[in-house]
Amino acid sequence: MHTYIDFVKKNWVILALLVVLTGAIFVRTYHFDEWLYFKMDQSRDALMLSNAIINGPEYLPLLGPRVGAVKLEHGMLRLGPIYYYFQYLSGTIFDSTHPSVFAYPDLFFSLLTIPLLFLFLRLYFSPRLSLFITTMYAFSFLIIEYSRFAWNPNALQFFILLSFYGLLRFLNEERSRHKKWWLVLFVTGLTVGSQLHFFGFFSLLGISSLLILFHLRVWNKESVKKMFVKQSLKQFAVFFTIALGVFLVFYTPVIMSDVMKSGQNTHNFFEALGSKADKRPLIEKVKKDIKENLTYYCLLTTSECYTSDLRKNAIPISATVFAMASGFFLALLRLRKEKKSLARDFLILSIIWFGVFSILTLPVAFQLRPRFYIVVFAIPFIFLGFLYEFLEERFGRKALFVTTGITLAVLAVNIHGTAVWFDEQTRAQIDTVDTTRTLILKNKDGVTLGQLERATDWMYARHQVGSSLFYYVKPEHVRPIKFLFTSKNEKDFNFMTMKITAEPRAQYFAVTPAKNGIAPVTKKFGHDLVILDQAQFGQLMVYEINFPKRQIFDNYRFSRRGGSTDRIFWGDVLGMKKDANVPEVGGGE
Repeated sequence: MHTYIDFVKKNWVILALLVVLTGAIFVRTYHFDEWLYFKMDQSRDALMLSNAIINGPEYLPLLGPRVGAVKLEHGMLRLGPIYYYFQYLSGTIFDSTHPSVFAYPDLFFSLLTIPLLFLFLRLYFSPRLSLFITTMYAFSFLIIEYSRFAWNPNALQFFILLSFYGLLRFLNEERSRHKKWWLVLFVTGLTVGSQLHFFGFFSLLGISSLLILFHLRVWNKESVKKMFVKQSLKQFAVFFTIALGVFLVFYTPVIMSDVMKSGQNTHNFFEALGSKADKRPLIEKVKKDIKENLTYYCLLTTSECYTSDLRKNAIPISATVFAMASGFFLALLRLRKEKKSLARDFLILSIIWFGVFSILTLPVAFQLRPRFYIVVFAIPFIFLGFLYEFLEERFGRKALFVTTGITLAVLAVNIHGTAVWFDEQTRAQIDTVDTTRTLILKNKDGVTLGQLERATDWMYARHQVGSSLFYYVKPEHVRPIKFLFTSKNEKDFNFMTMKITAEPRAQYFAVTPAKNGIAPVTKKFGHDLVILDQAQFGQLMVYEINFPKRQIFDNYRFSRRGGSTDRIFWGDVLGMKKDANVPEVGGGE
């Protein structure tokens, strides 16, 4: 008995972390498949990757998702393809092309971020404070929501931390052999993370570069002289070679694509850098940037502020601002007296991390969305940790009640926010519900994979063999339904989006928001239609309809529209035969 108690006392932090991880797994996997967010980007990626899983890796592209927010005169700017390779690996391991399988990497990295964050925090904080901060992070409503669907920015939270953890250990490791492995970890996090989101690319480069400059004290003449000593130059050459090797491993597909397309993506990258910024006055951008930062940091820490009404959210915003501002200035004060190199670098990194992100958000203040804040998911909790540290150093054990109370309060409001969202998701599967907690896009329709699957199955069950199926649906659901129909794997099943044809055996269906009924269809195609059958699946109404006055020709032939892509695939590089009409797929930011 005493041995058991001693074991718990000695390892209570690790045991508590396991409990936190168990809870985090539950809130991230509860009804994961049915409630999966599956819209245009997700379905386009799934179409391409299903093709690669079924027909072989030669159908994998050399470039990744396009940078959707950047408008270019020629072509598209694309990220690296590593996110697609994660999804391909998941589909291959589970031998499945179900949409949920393509979301598993995001789920996996979201869970893996929790123990990684704890290790990262232990570079500076005590075990207990590291546990407090990690627990608040693990149950943040917004972070939970971004772990439950497939999207290329989602895994950035893991690789941001991996990169910074590796960099801190590399800069402060004295043993040369270990130093090399920390460098590999840092560059791996940097090169993978830079392929997940354009904003993450600049954040990682800017933050890492500034931390290295501060660590090397480049403003100090003596420090600069030491860099040009023979031994230092030799060591730099070794480190540069290692970093270059890791970079080439992860960026080889991007380089090969540019070689084969005469540097098109690189040209698009520089064109994007030189593109004209938003013409709004600077003062408007500053005001908008402040408002967006207040809203999203408040949402991240308290699960509130999702309405963007600053007056209604005065209390949670004030609490968030106080905690973050206090932590920021306490970090600055601590930096003045901190002597340990690793601790100093941690403080500098935290300050730079927040500062660089704040500067980068200013030019795009009017385009900010919650996904941009994946870069700084950990920052408000780290700053709160600096406040905890100050209180406990100043007031001793008495402050423990305050820090524990704040932690429990943050947990309570986020658990409540998650519970409200889960309730919305539950009701949205069976009825029309106003959804306010689904924050992925501005258009909050509450439609999930489960509803789309049931709607598609209903249409497929009514499809008559030999007939061509035409369906009407909102633009963001065109690709998802196409993917679900394609997944039926029926060779003679012809389907496409709605058009009134002269085909004798055409069948017509419409999928509309339940609150709108058949109105969207009559608005586009007129009132000369007959409803043959209908069913409701949560937020969606599905109708089987007919157009009795349409012209019919016996010799009509169904023609499926093909598509082309600007991508290069591994099959092109290796000289393997590849279907020339692979549809243009792949997500955007």
